[in-house]
Amino acid sequence: SKSKMKKKATKTQEAKKILKKKFKVNTKIVFTEDGELVQQWPPVQKSSLAKADEDDDASGINLDKAKEILREEDKFDKEEYRKKVKEKHR
Repeated sequence: SKSKMKKKATKTQEAKKILKKKFKVNTKIVFTEDGELVQQWPPVQKSSLAKADEDDDASGINLDKAKEILREEDKFDKEEYRKKVKEKHR
């Protein structure tokens, strides 16, 4: 009877299966009827360091490089926030 019982897969096991299949999860892209991109989540990184990091095939996470990428991305985010506030005040 024990061989007939199947173990229930945990959430971590299911997540590992998804990672092995290399699915892109937690993304949302919205297009217009013409096929133009309206919205994308998560937003595409705009910094040149982030683009260079995607091409690099080093194993592990480089914390110093990640901090530098986040600082550059923060500049773009602050600029977008300023634009949003200016539009709100108009």
